[in-house]
Amino acid sequence: MSDVRTNEELAEATASGIRWITLARVGIEILLLGSMVLLARLIPPADFGMFAVALIVQELSRNIPSEGIGGAIVQRKTIGREHLQAGLAMSLLSGLVLTILSLILTVVLVEPIYGEDTARLILLTTPCFLIGAILALPMSVLRRRLDFRRLSMLDITQSVVRTVVTVVLAAAFGLDASALVLGVVVGAALALAMALVFCPVPLPRWNTRAARELLAYGGPAALAAVAWTGFRNGDYAVIGARLGSAQAGFYWRGFQLAVEYQRKVSTVMTQIAFPVLSRTAGSEELYALRRRMVQLLTVMLFPLLVGLVILAPTLVPWIFGPTWEPAVLPTQILAGAGAATVVIDAVGSVLMAQGRTRALLGYGVAHFVVYISAVVFASSYGLKGVSIAAVAVHGVFLVIAYLVLLRGSSERAFRFMWEDMGAATVSCAALAGAALPADLALSSAGAPTVVHLALVGVAGACAYFAVLRLLFGGAWRDLAALVRRVLPAGRPVRAFARRLTLAPGRGSS
Repeated sequence: MSDVRTNEELAEATASGIRWITLARVGIEILLLGSMVLLARLIPPADFGMFAVALIVQELSRNIPSEGIGGAIVQRKTIGREHLQAGLAMSLLSGLVLTILSLILTVVLVEPIYGEDTARLILLTTPCFLIGAILALPMSVLRRRLDFRRLSMLDITQSVVRTVVTVVLAAAFGLDASALVLGVVVGAALALAMALVFCPVPLPRWNTRAARELLAYGGPAALAAVAWTGFRNGDYAVIGARLGSAQAGFYWRGFQLAVEYQRKVSTVMTQIAFPVLSRTAGSEELYALRRRMVQLLTVMLFPLLVGLVILAPTLVPWIFGPTWEPAVLPTQILAGAGAATVVIDAVGSVLMAQGRTRALLGYGVAHFVVYISAVVFASSYGLKGVSIAAVAVHGVFLVIAYLVLLRGSSERAFRFMWEDMGAATVSCAALAGAALPADLALSSAGAPTVVHLALVGVAGACAYFAVLRLLFGGAWRDLAALVRRVLPAGRPVRAFARRLTLAPGRGSS
């Protein structure tokens, strides 16, 4: 059965998906931010550093089956029952192998380098391999169907359960890092139970032909997921080994604020992009949809990152407590890596939709090797050196991502990049020009923190939206259309969003 759809159908599915996933993500992030503020005062930075090392297992358990076999099920134009049966069989086998390998490495490698406490955390995380192996199948079918409502419900439920379990274990039982890990495991287990109710999948059964068809895409994609996981978490492991758990905790906090939190926002689009772009009729339609998605991502996220750079010295200690003051500088520097990551992830969605898993694998391996090498070298210069190295490597590989994307095309990479990011970049320059003087003036005046943050935010937002509306009409209209789709459909909101959409703009995005 073929699932190819027209761009009109995909645009409607995208708009519907954006609303569901955006509302889910906003609710989840408010919940997670509240829990992180509380947990930052209950759990010391060193325990967050140990948890950051254990995150490698969690990421592998989710990404290998999801991006490998799960990605193959989403990307294929047609699938049958035999593909689901063979896919589940291969996913379970890989989950079992990874569980055994993780147990061996914990004893042989992790405990001698990081100590008993970190090794215990990794052992607690290993059930995620089998949970993730099964969860990948119903999730991939829901993604293929573009059923973003149920996907959002799963995401919300998992996050709520994870947060409640973690806070209760930390506050009532004083488990510290163990509470963070157990929250992850319990949340994933409940998500699996719900996913099987939403989308039952057939029992595993081997089928050689179907397995080969899935592995043609899934094999390289799974290896790329390993490299990508190493790239995203290897820096925590290096810093923990060379600089200690406390420094790893400070770096983790900075990376969460500057890179991971905006990535969670960009997930609203990238979760939609892969299955939607995989259903396009041809390359022309795919690139047209991709351009609008990337422009919208940068217009939404770049100003948040610029605001974070300006306000981090006030914001971080106020939210997380004075203990986390050393995370301020890494947060400010790593915002550059966050901006690059927004666009790199969008390029990855296109390569996946096109079935270019070998290119994705080569890119992921190169990015991982260069990044970890740079972190190892820069760790001699402390967190500041590591943060600068991270931004430099991300910037270089942003350019490389566009060269890979446009291979065989007459388009020039830098021009293509500017068309994607120009509206957000120019508007962010105006934001900084308005927010920086306000920040300095309010700091000198000793204004209350809430007043300081609010006034700087308003000054920057006014400048940003004024330039975006005046110079980049297409980007402004897309942003207004998103507001109209996402916000509740009351008459005042509709009227306001309609005025935004019809607002004049001289430029196009």
